[in-house]
Amino acid sequence: MKRIEFDVVICGGGAAGAAAAALLAAQDLRVGLIDARRPSGKLPDGDFDPRVVALSPGSQRILKASGGWEVFDTTRAGRYASMQVCAGSQSITFRASEHGLEQLGWIVEVPALQQALWNTLAHQPQVQILAPSRIAGFDSGRDRVRIELDNGQVLRTGLLVGADGARSGLRRQAGIGVDEWHYNQKALVTHVKTGQRNNGVAWQRFTEHGPLALLPLADGRSSIVWSQPEARAADLLAMNEEEFVAELNLHQDSPFGPVVSCGPRYALPLIRRKARSLVHGRLALLGDAARTVHPLAGQGMNLGLADAAALAEVLADWRPGQAIDQHLNRYQRWRLSASEVIGGGIHAINELAHSPGNIGRGLLGVGFGAAALLWPLREAFVIRACGLDSDSPKLARNA
Repeated sequence: MKRIEFDVVICGGGAAGAAAAALLAAQDLRVGLIDARRPSGKLPDGDFDPRVVALSPGSQRILKASGGWEVFDTTRAGRYASMQVCAGSQSITFRASEHGLEQLGWIVEVPALQQALWNTLAHQPQVQILAPSRIAGFDSGRDRVRIELDNGQVLRTGLLVGADGARSGLRRQAGIGVDEWHYNQKALVTHVKTGQRNNGVAWQRFTEHGPLALLPLADGRSSIVWSQPEARAADLLAMNEEEFVAELNLHQDSPFGPVVSCGPRYALPLIRRKARSLVHGRLALLGDAARTVHPLAGQGMNLGLADAAALAEVLADWRPGQAIDQHLNRYQRWRLSASEVIGGGIHAINELAHSPGNIGRGLLGVGFGAAALLWPLREAFVIRACGLDSDSPKLARNA
């Protein structure tokens, strides 16, 4: 079987991996994209998928640069121009207009985002999609990486990118260690209808059982993410709709009024993972293969897309055949630092919120109350959360 040569091979065609493929191809690199399955080719047109994520303005700019935003059906994106976070008796509200922004973010469906990016790649001559297929093994040499697929096909590339998810097979094959924190919690997700439309507010409260978020969908409903202890999550899943809605309304006092109905419910285990290294020879990790974070701040997808843009940025002046160590070392320092700042901060807030009694939520409330009065702190938080700070990739900042 003929051997195929690439400049970069990306394993994993989720949003972060697909965005990386588009951005690197735009730099005239020959890219191979491997995934175990191929999306349907059609953008969703039915009810909203329960798998939704928050996209920051910085991430939207990265998607524009990749070509994915132009083909994404933005009529299915729930925009939010304000965000309110409550803990104890205190709250803090952020408004996009107060920070020179049109939006603070968008709530989008993961499958729709992935499909839009794949539709873009289908018209990119520098990208070859190898799906469905899997990597059976790889050898990272000094100058090239040799990859064997499960169908016997052999590839050679200057760089292998692991974007193959939280349980990354490439990370494991490379022997890269992972630090894990099992929260013994699950994120309960569903879509709910409230007494009033949610016309663009991301609302979150730290309840006695865990943070509860109501995030705007394009049709006026809200997508909820409610972090719960595992046993309680099982109880909530076992309730009928009327019982669950009643229980939910005991813990939410959003500006949209009481919840009146909900869709199917799902519960996802919450585990924080952090790869001890993002680079091994000519292998680089990005997205969930690099780290996973608690969903309370909605930063998971944003971190993955920032990884894709950062990798493209550090490889901007790299050409196949040249040494790559210096470029990958820069990527590792940059993205490990960003992961620690954001992931560590989210972890600390979650741990504080789950302190015994009401102490943790009370302290968070005091902090929110103080932050509400300190404009520089509010501005710094918004710029960081929106992916527009000086540590963000140039594509996110339009720099």
